[in-house]
Amino acid sequence: MAALEENNALFPIFILTIMALALVPYTILKLCRAASKQTRASIASAVTALIQESTIRPFFKAILNFSTYSSLPLVLLWVVMIVLVYYITTQSVENQVFYPYHILGLKPGAPDSEIKKAYRKLSVLYHPEKNPDPEATKDFVEKIVKTYQALTDPVSRENYEKYGHPDGRQGFEMGIAPLQFLLDTKRNGGILFLGIVGVDILLLGHS
Repeated sequence: MAALEENNALFPIFILTIMALALVPYTILKLCRAASKQTRASIASAVTALIQESTIRPFFKAILNFSTYSSLPLVLLWVVMIVLVYYITTQSVENQVFYPYHILGLKPGAPDSEIKKAYRKLSVLYHPEKNPDPEATKDFVEKIVKTYQALTDPVSRENYEKYGHPDGRQGFEMGIAPLQFLLDTKRNGGILFLGIVGVDILLLGHS
């Protein structure tokens, strides 16, 4: 189950990569084609006005000229990419790597006596009987207890020191997860993926 959740978390990165491979080159190509002498002159004057004057109307005018009806799909795809980047960055904060020694405030390789001492100290602060705060209980169960078990169990500790995870070597199956996601007819991920790829192909076809 943990591996499946990890793979599903990687799927937005897969979508973002596919979009960027088509969208970034197409955007550069479109900008280069739009940069005629007249357009370059208008953009230069807009930048000059932006620097020398307090008004920013020419700058917004240049943006509006680019965001015409023909450029609307391109703008929408860039909005989707920005949303994906925001989603991925926020998820990466929530899904941080498990560092048991850091959680207990110890240096890597600390002896069992220091691990037990640190665990008792944190138990006084976060144990449900000592601290009724729901967040404290959550931290105690999900972090402190898990950390203590990982470092006091010989097998779990050896796995962590060798592979960086108390459960042993963790597989990386990013290439399989998107395919499983697409083949699952109960989800809308496949339709979303095919739609994004289709729009990318249409954009490149009109370039």
